[in-house]
Amino acid sequence: MSRVHGHLQEFQAMADEHGDRAAGTPGYEAAAQYVERQLESAGLDSTRQYFTVDDDGEEFETFNIIAETEQGSDEEVIMLGAHLDGVPGGPGINDNASGAAALLEAATVLGAQDTVTNRIRFAWWGAEEFRRPHGSRHYVRDLEEEDELESVLAYVNVDMVASTNPVIGVYDAQAADASMDIPEGSVKIMRFFADYFDARDQPWVATDWDMASDQRPFVRADVPTGGLFTGSGERKSRREADVFGGTAKAPRDPNYHTPQDDLDNVDLETLDIMTGAITHAATTWARDSSSLE
Repeated sequence: MSRVHGHLQEFQAMADEHGDRAAGTPGYEAAAQYVERQLESAGLDSTRQYFTVDDDGEEFETFNIIAETEQGSDEEVIMLGAHLDGVPGGPGINDNASGAAALLEAATVLGAQDTVTNRIRFAWWGAEEFRRPHGSRHYVRDLEEEDELESVLAYVNVDMVASTNPVIGVYDAQAADASMDIPEGSVKIMRFFADYFDARDQPWVATDWDMASDQRPFVRADVPTGGLFTGSGERKSRREADVFGGTAKAPRDPNYHTPQDDLDNVDLETLDIMTGAITHAATTWARDSSSLE
């Protein structure tokens, strides 16, 4: 997975040059241009979807990047997304250059395929690192206003997939205590990733839904939703340490939202595992979406 590692190196270099990759900053613009160049090289057209963020009375403009396969029906779309922005004052490599890089690898692999039956749409969200995930929220509202939301068959969120004290986590679509009703069909996404990991003898756990991230607008809109996650500030249990190694009772990512969330503090092996799962989902569903039906 040398390409995905290379993407992280590029995102780190941008943060080093500009200070961070926060929404509305030169660092975010540099990251966006990098993603757009990679998509163009992969043969995928991309567009920017601009929107305005009102952060405690201070307004600024930023954007999402949307790319999709040319082939496949635009009435049956499968989406995968990761937020591209980071917190101010830090490189934001696990959160969420890791997800952005994994998504970019999946798009690159899919772009090289000759035959695509189902349309796959990729999104690099802007302005997630706020009280509301502004970019994905704007996108879903726009789909609702254009009466196009029903065209989205499923959404997969990729946020933090290279934690230093990781678990291999799949969003728990069977959770009884989720803060929001989980859309019907989400269990099928969960089972797809569970089957992928089981077939490779890769341990995994069902992980709680973080409704502060970009899956929230899709869940609220009743779109079948899933995702992958390796951990943020929550502490690893003894059972998880037995299964995955690492340190029990320590944060899964001790550098979460700090300036130390850099290239030296990510687990590249875990990133490869999750990138493989994301790429498998994109390329499989591009050919056959029956596992989601």
